[in-house]
Amino acid sequence: SVSPHWSVGGRASVSSSTYSNLSSSINAAPAIEYDVFPYAESTRRLLTLHYSIGATNNRYREITLYDKDQETVGVHTLAIGVSARQPWGQINTSIDLSQYLTIKDKYRAESWGSVNLKVGKGLSLNAGGGVSWIRDQISLPKGEATRDEVLVRQRQLATSYDYSVFFGLSYTFGSIFNNVVNPRFGSSGGG
Repeated sequence: SVSPHWSVGGRASVSSSTYSNLSSSINAAPAIEYDVFPYAESTRRLLTLHYSIGATNNRYREITLYDKDQETVGVHTLAIGVSARQPWGQINTSIDLSQYLTIKDKYRAESWGSVNLKVGKGLSLNAGGGVSWIRDQISLPKGEATRDEVLVRQRQLATSYDYSVFFGLSYTFGSIFNNVVNPRFGSSGGG
């Protein structure tokens, strides 16, 4: 925390995915975040702007469409997140934009939202969804996927969008604020 509105930090991740053709993916990015409301009000409301810039090193399981078996690419992300908690429940929404720095035409735009409505003490009805416009699939392997690979989700296909919808029921034990420790760098930044 730098002030009641500003935070400075970073994100790092290490992952592997057969589905995404990644033997390993290592990402590190310093970041900055601004909350329009003071963080002292974060248990009730947040309106954050989050920016990060860093690098990702990918090692691929198979040669990609771009004839790469490994590469390091710069990436930057801008995320806008809104969250409001009221006596009747909570609303969350986010817009995330990311782009490779060295491959300007490769980017992704994502938007999602959720609503949690209280139906009793600790019991909530949840609904939400999201949509992504995908233009950054640099890890796709060469060659065609087999029908079996597609059916059991062993191989990602080229696509220009993705969407999801969910509905659910949840029960929270204890205080309604028991999961609020530090909201900085929360769900924004490709969450």
